Order: sequence, then structure tokens, then C-alpha cells
Amino acid sequence: MTDHATPPPPASDPLPPVPASAPATPPVPPLPEPAIGALEFTAPPAPTPEELAEQQARRVRRRKAAVRWSCAALVFALAGTGTALAVTAPERTDIPGLATAGDGRYTFPPLTLPPLPSGKAAPDGKGKALHYADLRHLLLPAPKEAGGSTSAPTFPAPTAKPTASGSPTASPTGSASAAPAATAPADWVTCDAILAEQQDPAKLRELLLEDACRAATVREWTASDGTRTQIRLLRFGSAHESWDAFSSLRSKGRTKAAPDTKTTAHQDWDTVAGVDLTALESTTNAPKGTPTARVAYLSASDILAVITMTNPDGVPTPPFRQVVTLQSDLLA
Repeated sequence: MTDHATPPPPASDPLPPVPASAPATPPVPPLPEPAIGALEFTAPPAPTPEELAEQQARRVRRRKAAVRWSCAALVFALAGTGTALAVTAPERTDIPGLATAGDGRYTFPPLTLPPLPSGKAAPDGKGKALHYADLRHLLLPAPKEAGGSTSAPTFPAPTAKPTASGSPTASPTGSASAAPAATAPADWVTCDAILAEQQDPAKLRELLLEDACRAATVREWTASDGTRTQIRLLRFGSAHESWDAFSSLRSKGRTKAAPDTKTTAHQDWDTVAGVDLTALESTTNAPKGTPTARVAYLSASDILAVITMTNPDGVPTPPFRQVVTLQSDLLA
């Protein structure tokens, strides 16, 4: 038997050759460190005496400039303050260029309401409550332009009492002769005194009798411009009687001073609560269309007021409006 030898295993394939790696980048050699003492700093040269003197002069000039600007700012501030005080302290009319041209309005004293009798209330501002104050003290005082006083009036205690006939009689302490001239009340007049001013006095007499006028008083003055003003107050027993007389006068009454009156628009006037107003004007022979007569009727509860202003040269609107408004204030 022949022995067959086992063939040797085939030789394994040789390993592939390892590729050669790329040559490495050579390292950058480090920068050489500077040697200590290589950099040298040179100190600036010392300023010369001339340069020191110039620097000192500049510093002095800067200080002086700062002081000058501070002083200038202070002067401007003081001047502005002084100017503001000079403009606001005096009256506007005393400053040239700012004075407002006069429009004819008057200079009245401060309005002061008279005292009320004990236990009586003031009007409620609705035109319903009665007036209990002395009727003569409810009249607008005369202005400075007519010789009136500019100081506030003082009133004596209300001592006037109605007589049996219904006409009030003032006691000696409240009479015009006992009071100072500047605060003297107006005189009492009869209700019939208004008849002489009307074109139809008989008709007005019937009206006053029907509505039972209780008392009347009047104040008159003539201003320096020639405008004559008359204010008459009529007191009735109730607001209903006063309103009836007011309605008749404003629609049918005609005064001798203003025979051809027509209603004046007064919607933009200062309104006074509790007072009804009707304003009329007459342009008969009026220069440049300015009314020569203006009439106003006021109704304030139990009081009827009739204001008449006349001037042949024309009655300006501002003083008429002023008088009507101030008288309304006293009645409200």
C-alpha cells in the first residue's frame, strides 16, 4: 500500500504593501524671543521755560473765558427775569405798545350785594324767589366816568319798611342825607314816574295798576362822552305780575328817547341765570348807523328793570352791554 503524503497547504498570498505615508510638514521653528532690554523707551524732553509759560497762559485764558461766559449767562438770566417782572407787574394800559384802545366801557366800583333782613333768603338764581334786600341798593352805582366812587359801597342795616299804602319809607339811618355821598342810596320814586318817559303813558298806567307795582327807584348819570344812562327798578308783589309787565313793555312799550326801536341781537352776551333780557335800539338820525338810544328790559323774579342809554353822537355797544350785564348780576 502506497502512502500518499498529504500535500502541503498552498502558500498564502503575500500582504499588500503598505503605502508610504506623505512626508509630514516640517514644524515651523518658534520665533526667537526678544532679548530682555532690546526695547528702550526714551523719556520726553523736559519743557523749556518758554513752553511752561505758554501752558500757564493758556490755562489762565481758559479760566477767564469760563468766568466771562458764566457772567454773561447770569446777566442774561437777570435781564430776562427783570423784563418779565417789568411787563407783568404794571397794568397793561401803563406799558407803551400794549395798551388796549378804550372801547367806551366804564370803571365801576366792586359790586357788593346789600344785607338781607333777618330770616330772609337770597334769590335762588332761577327767577322765582322774591328779592327782600333794599331795592335802592340793588341799583348799579354810577361809574367813575360820571363822578362816581371806585371804592366798594357799604350799606346800612336794612331798615326800610313799607307803609300802609305799599310805598316803602326809609328810616333816617338809611336815608340818602344820612349816608356818605359815595355810598348814598338812590331815592325812592313812585311807579308812575316812569310814565313821563313813555309815548303812551295812559296804557302803561293801566298796566302798572293791573300788576300792582309796589315800589320804584331810579339812578341816572351822564358820562364824560355825553352818554346819559337811566336805570329804573320796579318791584311787584310776585314774579307773575313782574313778568306780565315785562312782557308788555318789551313788546309794546315805546320810550320817547327811542321811538322807533328794534330788537338788538344779544345771543352772544354774558348770560345771567334767573334774569330775562330784551334789548332794543333806535337809529333815528344816528351818525354812521350807531344807535342814538338803547333800551334794555330785565325781568328778575319780582323786579323789572328798565335801562335807557342815549347820546346824540351814538351809544356804543360795549358800555351798554356792560351796564346791562352788571345790573343783571345785582338782580340775580
